Amino acid sequence: MEYEKSLATLCTENTIVRVDRAEPSKNVVRGFRAYRMLLEKHPELHGHVNFLAFLVPSRTHIRQYKRYLSEIESVVGEINVHFGSAEWRPVTVFYENNYSQAVAGMKQYDVLLVNPVIDGMNLVAKEGPVVNTKDGVLILSETTGAYHQLREGALGVSPADLEGTMQSLYQAINMDREERARRSRLLVESIEREDVTHWLCCQLEDIESIIREPSTVL
Repeated sequence: MEYEKSLATLCTENTIVRVDRAEPSKNVVRGFRAYRMLLEKHPELHGHVNFLAFLVPSRTHIRQYKRYLSEIESVVGEINVHFGSAEWRPVTVFYENNYSQAVAGMKQYDVLLVNPVIDGMNLVAKEGPVVNTKDGVLILSETTGAYHQLREGALGVSPADLEGTMQSLYQAINMDREERARRSRLLVESIEREDVTHWLCCQLEDIESIIREPSTVL
């Protein structure tokens, strides 16, 4: 509750959130660059949108990872200097491993950006819609394992497409309440229906079918 209250003071009418490890596969820099494009092309959003990022520094003893963290800090600093003002800070980043704080952020997003280069599944894409209290919109990379399950409720993006990601951010911000609620409902229903028990049952059914008809796998 304390985290929710403190984060609420940072939120505007349109709050974008991301929760990730600060590493290249998560595509954090491109996400911020797409946000920068949004602010450039839509100055009417200045002061009415903000980006909260909860980033866990990862493998900083490895040169490439340390360099990527520096890239993140650089692009965030550039955005805040170029677009920010005394009254408005476009991006706020929390560089720490604080799960409770990240969950508090996910509760309050209007847009959740999940745009990794590739992911086996991506738990944030499933945790966010379940805990969110604002019928927030999920923007999800088409190269995540979760995309197949969540594509009907999410806005899909190609991880390398800055223009497409920017357009999805704009679409999400301007989406009407009815459509937001519809998409949010689809996401939550899918996540709750296809849980770990459902996954295990599917695996057992597949194994059983292979045992009964081994020729089908040849």
